[in-house]
Amino acid sequence: MQQRREFLRAFGALSAAVAAPSFAGSSAGEAFDAAVADKPWLRAFKGVSDATQDLRCEALTLTGDWPAALRGRFYRNGPALFERGGQRYHHWFDGDGMVQQFSFNGTSVRHVGRLVRTAKLRAEQQAGRFLYSAFGTAIRSDAPAQGPDTFNTANTNAIEHAGRVLAMWEGGSAYALDPKDLATQGPVTWQDGLQQLPFSAHPKVDAGGQLWNIGTSGQRLIAWHIDPQGRLVDAQLGESPYPGGMVHDMAATTQYLVIPLPPVKLDFGRIAAGGTPEQAYAFDSREPLRILVLRKDDITQRRVFELPAQMVFHVGNAFERADGCIALSFVGASDHRSLVQSAVALVAGRPGPQRVSSTQLAVLDLASGRASVESLGDAVEFPRIDPRRIGLPARYLLNAAQWKPQPAGRGSLFHGITLRDLQTGREDRFDYGEQTVVEEHILVPKPGRADELDAWVLGTSFDAKRQLTQVSVFDARRIADGPLAQATLPYALPLGFHGNFTPAAS
Repeated sequence: MQQRREFLRAFGALSAAVAAPSFAGSSAGEAFDAAVADKPWLRAFKGVSDATQDLRCEALTLTGDWPAALRGRFYRNGPALFERGGQRYHHWFDGDGMVQQFSFNGTSVRHVGRLVRTAKLRAEQQAGRFLYSAFGTAIRSDAPAQGPDTFNTANTNAIEHAGRVLAMWEGGSAYALDPKDLATQGPVTWQDGLQQLPFSAHPKVDAGGQLWNIGTSGQRLIAWHIDPQGRLVDAQLGESPYPGGMVHDMAATTQYLVIPLPPVKLDFGRIAAGGTPEQAYAFDSREPLRILVLRKDDITQRRVFELPAQMVFHVGNAFERADGCIALSFVGASDHRSLVQSAVALVAGRPGPQRVSSTQLAVLDLASGRASVESLGDAVEFPRIDPRRIGLPARYLLNAAQWKPQPAGRGSLFHGITLRDLQTGREDRFDYGEQTVVEEHILVPKPGRADELDAWVLGTSFDAKRQLTQVSVFDARRIADGPLAQATLPYALPLGFHGNFTPAAS
């Protein structure tokens, strides 16, 4: 497997770290505490420690009218462990992953939060210090690297599929967890010979339960197809038209995989040598935003479309129109400040720059090779649709959003959610208020109902005044009315990235 070896070699530079974090010594935590003393919104970026790595609450405090039919498991994942042995990471993406599970039985809500026991976490627990460089932090260490999973933090997304929870990172294996108690089962090898190949954090599961995903490293790209029973159907190896670039999310239509390739080059070797993210990750506005379209059944059949330069993290959806074009929604920004400035400032206890990302609607003409894009001019992130509509036309797009001036010290954090009707342009939105930091929300279809608006909107938020995390439930038809109900934890969770809902078996 020559291509597999090349995938693994692409991560070798990370093991050559020669510099230590700037937050060194026993004052790392104290420095953060001092930085956020007058910024309550940022205290959730403190994270957890080894002493409090598992969280459990058997019965959250409920207010409002909790829907009896909302039964199942709501997962969240994100970086949680930022400090160890007097060291503190520099970048939000660096923290070891912690999966949160909220279990709903119709009358009560239970929470379990556990750090994913990756090989990295276990090695560093034993050593009592960080051993490996991360996405935005260099660590001085002579610890040997054994491939991508040496650095795997499993900190970006969590989805329950085929009876296990997959905690996913960007550059290595998915980690399997037991849905009963979130116990770590280990890295997933889909087939012998494919160990540690990148399995990205944004798989798409279609209405039939088929899971589609990608992975990239350098010029190499892999396309994954996993069946509803969790078995590998196919793993196709190919090449990226923009080697060394950042690839974070993708869409899956009936026939195609659609992959945005923003003009951002990642130099992990420079981080390992002590460089800052601004020095290591370059946005080239002279390069286009490339959209790579691959046939699912043969990724050698592909088209590359070009749009004006944009930074892209997240995709809303893509589908094939009757005229043969692909409609694609995503969130784009004019530069990569969120990657190299905001994500660094937050874990240092500083507000980042104001948000500049907005909803983009692109049309990709497969016949002519031409592409167009329209910006909706909002200030949003974390786009989600009805999960039953993945790869199909979806009328409604849900986002965490910002539309009001924010207090000093809050920076780019979200204060509300918005559900946009892509046919009419109408928005239904709710403002949580300036004391709340809003995380990604998702659409959860109501049992036995088919319309996109026959759904609940479900999401977490951080109450900065009380320093607590809440789960809110809205009726998708009446978001502006506010939450139907809220479940409140007796503690705060680290702010996370992504998650998904698994309905209880009927």
